[in-house]
Amino acid sequence: MLPYIVSFRPMIQMEENLPPYVSLEDESIQGLLRGAAGVLLPEYLTPWRYANIIRHARAWFPRLEGRFNSCGKTKQTVLFRRLGVRHPESVLFGSSLQLMEYFRSSGSPWGYPLVLKGDKGGGGSRVFPVWRAENLPRLLMRLPEGEPVLIQQWVHHGGKDLRVVMYGDHAVSYFRVGNGAFYNNVCRGGRLDHDGWPELQEKGVRAVREFCRRARIDIAGFDLMFPDEGDPVFIEINFHFGRKGLGGTEGHRSHVLEAIRDWREACLKSAITD
Repeated sequence: MLPYIVSFRPMIQMEENLPPYVSLEDESIQGLLRGAAGVLLPEYLTPWRYANIIRHARAWFPRLEGRFNSCGKTKQTVLFRRLGVRHPESVLFGSSLQLMEYFRSSGSPWGYPLVLKGDKGGGGSRVFPVWRAENLPRLLMRLPEGEPVLIQQWVHHGGKDLRVVMYGDHAVSYFRVGNGAFYNNVCRGGRLDHDGWPELQEKGVRAVREFCRRARIDIAGFDLMFPDEGDPVFIEINFHFGRKGLGGTEGHRSHVLEAIRDWREACLKSAITD
């Protein structure tokens, strides 16, 4: 029997195609998945359904363990530590109250300024510079109660940070350049520079590609900083990321399709040589 790919995406047809929410209890469906060279996953699915699809598959795209297991900045910090990549020195707390208790007894581990981050939120919406100790209670009121929070040592980013978006083995990178303030986010006035500092872009892409290989992440956007001549500093993983630097929605879709084509080719080639 010729090798085949199963697709759960109606808009992307393969040799075998299934509705995104087909029953996984059907033994014929399970057999179809087990016999496939690869399974293209639905665009949206829960951790439970993900686990129930991949247990029958030999290969699948995209791999989502990283997204499900590292949702939130605190879990990402734990992942950075586990894989041994350079990242800001951080202290993690289960809630704002725990952070305040820590500060009352110990103060800042690094002096000031430092960075306060809520666990969720994009576009810098829950990331704040803390210039003095008395600023902290007011800033904590802007974060949801009961959610994890963290503080980080200040990283001198030189007014820019690198966004690297991985689509399988394909990377798109560009700098976000601020106006000299704390934030470089495009939604806060930062500008995009796809061509600047090419040696740093190459260095960042190389580090992110290796990280994704080890963390089993196929699609994500990474924020990196370069405070010195050393390794890039991993700041954050974005599993939902802006598309302005990617050519908009159409550009994003084009990158996804390219990654799927490359993955499909690799799966079929592997199945033939097995």
